[in-house]
Amino acid sequence: MSDWFIRPFETFEDHVQSLRVQRAIWSNDLPVPPHISLAIVRRGGVALGAFTAQGEMIGCVLSFLGWSRYGLCHHSHFAAVVEGWRDKGIGEALKQAQRRAVLAQGIRLITWTYDPLQARNARLNIGKLRAICRTYIRDAYGPDPSGLPTDRFEVEWWLDEDPRRPGLTMEIPIPLNFQALRESNPEQALSLRMRARQQFEQAFAEGFVVTDFAVRSDQGVYTLTQFDAPNKSTGANQPEG
Repeated sequence: MSDWFIRPFETFEDHVQSLRVQRAIWSNDLPVPPHISLAIVRRGGVALGAFTAQGEMIGCVLSFLGWSRYGLCHHSHFAAVVEGWRDKGIGEALKQAQRRAVLAQGIRLITWTYDPLQARNARLNIGKLRAICRTYIRDAYGPDPSGLPTDRFEVEWWLDEDPRRPGLTMEIPIPLNFQALRESNPEQALSLRMRARQQFEQAFAEGFVVTDFAVRSDQGVYTLTQFDAPNKSTGANQPEG
């Protein structure tokens, strides 16, 4: 029997616990306060927590309704698991629970952003969840405390089918521990950021889409496939299938 479980936020205290989780993970960022996450849920957002048997929240995910180039979607603002509970499948389980909740609303697409140089996140988002990416955002949230640009992928997670198809492929490698490099050698980290920006922006301009991620020996490797954008609608009033 698992020593944790997942359920939707049910009380105001759940939103308060989410604040604690956010602060534990992103101490330098402004967290989503309980009154805001509560308002998001009341207007169609999805808030789910991972809890121990004693009721302590050890992870959470929050998404809100939004609009994409394909129509109505959910945008996942954060997904988090506290230190000591990682690598137990909790993050993936939270995302799969989010997928089921969004599909129940008749919506087929979830988007979110993440740092493309963070291999742990790439392995989950692209390698396991099978999200794709064709959008690169420069310095999405302004420079981080070290002055490094906060470049981000904006991924698309199509919930009812896999948009991948055969095509010309290319690969872009990244380091496995960019966070450690950022702390030990900021100049090298900035150089890697700028090189990755140029590589991904050029690839996306040529019609390539990030379709896979794998760890190979001492580096992570993105696979990009060249194919046209899918013609999809994610409207809640559209039939499934």
